[in-house]
Amino acid sequence: MSRNRHDPHAARLRRERIRREAQALRGGASPSPDPIIEHPFASERALRQMEAMLEGHKFTSIDDVNAHLAKLTAGGRLSEMADAWKRDDPKWRAQELAYDALETDSFEEALRLVHDALKLDPDCTDALRLMASLAPMPLDNRILLMRDVVERAERNMGERFIEERTGSFWSTVSTRPYMRAKQHLGELLAEAGNLEGATAVFEQMLDLNPTDNQGMRYLLLGLYLATGQPEKASGLMSRSPGEEKFLGSFAWARVLERWLSGDPDGAKAALARARKVNPFAEAYIAGTRELPRHTPEYFRPGDESEAQTCAKELEAAWRSHPGFREWLRAQR
Repeated sequence: MSRNRHDPHAARLRRERIRREAQALRGGASPSPDPIIEHPFASERALRQMEAMLEGHKFTSIDDVNAHLAKLTAGGRLSEMADAWKRDDPKWRAQELAYDALETDSFEEALRLVHDALKLDPDCTDALRLMASLAPMPLDNRILLMRDVVERAERNMGERFIEERTGSFWSTVSTRPYMRAKQHLGELLAEAGNLEGATAVFEQMLDLNPTDNQGMRYLLLGLYLATGQPEKASGLMSRSPGEEKFLGSFAWARVLERWLSGDPDGAKAALARARKVNPFAEAYIAGTRELPRHTPEYFRPGDESEAQTCAKELEAAWRSHPGFREWLRAQR
């Protein structure tokens, strides 16, 4: 939890932490009642270090690759070796500083690390994104700045690089700062009420990475429902079969999807299922209970924390259809 909820700088860092922790959980959603969230940058750094240590080597088989990696990791000094190998690479060092900035809870330390990273690499996407996130400015200006971060990253990657990796984008570690910036831009557009623009951003992200490690399908689902596109919402849910059985967001979204599709019987059947998946969400969705100012940093499927999370994620959808909320209240 944030040490000081009334400090706007600390609050911005807290939102960054919630974004990456939600990504870690939702990217690999599990029906486990007590999900364990690993800090996302721990594994990302390790992957990046392994990629660095494989540079310049020619392997004749996957067994050769695995044998080399086993040798590198045997002594538990992979990080030290990678840093030594890349110590003269300013882009490498800048990204390491950006990771440190994303991990700290200190606003002053985050700014210092970001400035140091940008001195080494003015195009460091994670540092630019965090700078745009932390600097005080109106929402419209923040959107313009974040769009510039995204477009700069696209130019640096190049069209060919993007085309070759479309469909498995997240598997290349160097693409992840761009995908985080893309996510941030979509969230800002949604916050500003530009639902069409946000929808386009999240759709592009799913095209790049259909496995959706960042959990963008939940936000996109809410946008489809908010803008009265139940067929697209249904199609999106069909890409993750089974999630309605254990995740409140999908279960409750199905109720609205059926209602928007003009299927009252189907909506009632979906409602009965959603109440079993998470009975606490109904009061927030129906508007009979106010959402807290801050959503939980973690949630467990089926409990109050998940109810608040899914109601917040799909808030635009519920608020866009007051008739649905009236119908829902009448079902008690």
